[in-house]
Amino acid sequence: MNAVVYARFSSHRQGEQSIEGQVAEAERFAALHDLKIVHVYADRAQTGRNDNREQFQQMLSDAAKHAFDALIVWKTDRIGRNKEEIALNKYHLKKNGVKIYYVAEAIPDTPEGIILESVIEGMAAYYSEQLSQNVRRGMRASAMKAQCTGGTRPLGYTTDENKKFIIDPKHAPTVKLVFDLYAQGKTVTEIVNELNARGLRTLKGKPFTHNSLHRMLKNKKYIGVYSYNNEVCIENAIPPIVDTETFNKVQEHLKYNQKAAAHKKAKVDYLLTEKLFCGKCGTMMVGVCGTSKTGTRHHYYICTAQKKKLCTKKAVRQLWIENVVIDYAVELVNDEALLNEIAENTYQYYLAQNTDTSYTKSLQKAYQDTEKSISNLLKAIEAGIFNESTKARMDELEAQKAELKSALTAAKLKEDLSLKKEDILEFLHQFTQMDYTDLESQKRLIKTFINSVFVYDDKLVLTFNYSGDKRTITIKEIDAGLQQGVRIPKVKAHQKPSNECLRVF
Repeated sequence: MNAVVYARFSSHRQGEQSIEGQVAEAERFAALHDLKIVHVYADRAQTGRNDNREQFQQMLSDAAKHAFDALIVWKTDRIGRNKEEIALNKYHLKKNGVKIYYVAEAIPDTPEGIILESVIEGMAAYYSEQLSQNVRRGMRASAMKAQCTGGTRPLGYTTDENKKFIIDPKHAPTVKLVFDLYAQGKTVTEIVNELNARGLRTLKGKPFTHNSLHRMLKNKKYIGVYSYNNEVCIENAIPPIVDTETFNKVQEHLKYNQKAAAHKKAKVDYLLTEKLFCGKCGTMMVGVCGTSKTGTRHHYYICTAQKKKLCTKKAVRQLWIENVVIDYAVELVNDEALLNEIAENTYQYYLAQNTDTSYTKSLQKAYQDTEKSISNLLKAIEAGIFNESTKARMDELEAQKAELKSALTAAKLKEDLSLKKEDILEFLHQFTQMDYTDLESQKRLIKTFINSVFVYDDKLVLTFNYSGDKRTITIKEIDAGLQQGVRIPKVKAHQKPSNECLRVF
């Protein structure tokens, strides 16, 4: 995982070593957690009482471009001056898929807090879906008229006063060139290089990338087909840029190349990522894959410190450890008395929480600022200032407004939610009805109930997400249970069990 470091010190009274010390600690932290530091952002002699810090703003900007996956900071106060700004900055980072690590602060989630968060996430998703149905009805009505429903329009098109797609004479030749080159057998890399060498740019004025080209090559709008959300499909609703024969030829090339790529790199889900730790040194274990002399691929979890020869813990078979953990989690959710206890503890935790509205207020302010920016831009358009830049900016603001509205809905639900113990118990009972061979069900089960698993050479220590349960299970007990048929781990549907996968290496 690619990570960046953000460091600052608050005043001139502190020495330069403050930043260097933060960076050094961040590097040690990254080494222990298998993070690769790709950049360091540092603001010197800057106060945390405002976010007008050049390097800090650059870091947020790069996060929006998905330039890294994780951010390492010294403490929470490095990313904002108060709760509101910290919450808002966390929201922006999370929205862009960035995970935040704190070097000097352990921010543990209480077991009941994790269960409660899962309950609220489930209810928020349901409530959000109810609201979005109303929005979709309006958008579907527009779609039936083959009108633009918002978002970034495809390169080569613009819209008229009725929100209908019309050909953009400036960019349409670029689209036709891309399809012709790919149909002739050029690779995506070759086409990207040629487009950029010619100085051609995307709708946002940026160089072309592999992703932008793949989206373009699959878009049926270029042969006149209007589609919306797999619900509406209208032939000849848009003026075509590419002829049907060329488009179909491109689709055949894409299908062939995608099959070849999928064969080379099949994705493997490591269910215990961030949950599994080495019993010898306490370092996180990560999933890896290796190929034997016979060409068979094997999947393991290994200690990240062992990768750097700082620990002697041997690798653990992925299938074996995941099935053992899933088996014990299933045992937990089928214990009715235990589910009642978890529901009661979680409910008491919920009642004890003080309502903190800072996060909602920060989102509300960001939403109002976005609405104000949209209003100002509309005034500029009414005054006759309308071009590619203003249109692109309006699309960007509308998308930002939609994201903030969704986040606000979830945040307000969390604050206004009036939970009962019965609601929590009903949520927990969902897990008793799951198909435990289903991958997504396994992910939910582990996320909700498993806090951590420490792997030793002779035992496992499982900590569950409810207070007071830390179980130590020896490898001999697991093997004996398997031999006697007492406990058989639930094997995933796409994997076959073998004696080999039941050993710790």
